[in-house]
Amino acid sequence: MDYLAAPLSQLRFDPENPRLPEHIDGRDEQSVLDWMLSDAGLVELMGSIAVKGFFPAEPLLVMRSPENEDEYWVLEGNRRLAATLLLTEPSRAPRRRRAVEDMANLGADVDLSTLPCAIFSDRYDVLDYLGYRHITGIKQWEPAAKARYLDSLYREHLQEHGPDVYRYIARLIGSRADYVMRLLGALRLYERMTSNADEPLTEDVSFSLITLSLNYRAIVTFLGLETLDQETFSYVDEANLDHLTKWLFQPNPELGRTQLGDSRNMKFLAAAVAHPEGVNALLRGETVEDAASATLDVSELFLRALRNSRDRLVTAQNLLHRVERTGDALAILDELEELLDQLRLLVRRRDRAGRHTDV
Repeated sequence: MDYLAAPLSQLRFDPENPRLPEHIDGRDEQSVLDWMLSDAGLVELMGSIAVKGFFPAEPLLVMRSPENEDEYWVLEGNRRLAATLLLTEPSRAPRRRRAVEDMANLGADVDLSTLPCAIFSDRYDVLDYLGYRHITGIKQWEPAAKARYLDSLYREHLQEHGPDVYRYIARLIGSRADYVMRLLGALRLYERMTSNADEPLTEDVSFSLITLSLNYRAIVTFLGLETLDQETFSYVDEANLDHLTKWLFQPNPELGRTQLGDSRNMKFLAAAVAHPEGVNALLRGETVEDAASATLDVSELFLRALRNSRDRLVTAQNLLHRVERTGDALAILDELEELLDQLRLLVRRRDRAGRHTDV
């Protein structure tokens, strides 16, 4: 590894930066600047550099471009590169121009013509460092960016470590092998869902939901997978993957939401897909909560309904002394009293029927 003060004009964004969404061309600097300016933190970073200058003790990590030997790809520090480019050429800002110009004026006297860089021979020399820093370290990336980075590690180390590659990567980043497998599995599913979806998926939200779904063995099995090993993903059940995509992401006009609804309902989805009755309910367009209930026997549903009713009645009882006895409240209390009478009558009939059967 060598160090140099590289001219800003020779520095380029990493076209394979795992943080960039798939629809962003890493070689199109304007597209990258536009995407990075969507993060409010970039303007704050510009302000820091404008006031304090570029911190030489934390150089950019670069490699010589394989496409042009006079240029360098920035493997670590793309946000700092973006901030510096905008400070030196604020007219390039595709958005937030007033804020960018203000920061450029603030740093007008700061020399940013060269930036401190540590040069590596190739990308893989810095992968291990980036893994710890951004996967489990203090500057963590979003899940999709983590997964794309882990995919680079997987491809780099698979031949050498074979089936143990997940454990090896986990040691590199200070995590667990099952976590590595789950993120890589989510990446494979996200790629397929994105290519098949009628509407574009929002990366961060969609990827997080897919990753969460793979925590549940029933959903993994529903997709036709025995494990989350990368080699098994060529056997994904495409029809069930399409169903899962719909249930997770497609709004249902009748429900006013997706069938999943909140991410906390993933446990209900897992319960539903574990039984044919639940799958059929989902295919009919029911919510995952209702579909999960369809997998329970009548006795269990009855008990759940009674327990829910009991809990709500206790809550109502605790509030009763604070409520005025209006006409509406009295009408509801009358309805409850009638319902309780019906339940008591039903219980007595079943008890008598049970005694006659025993005789």
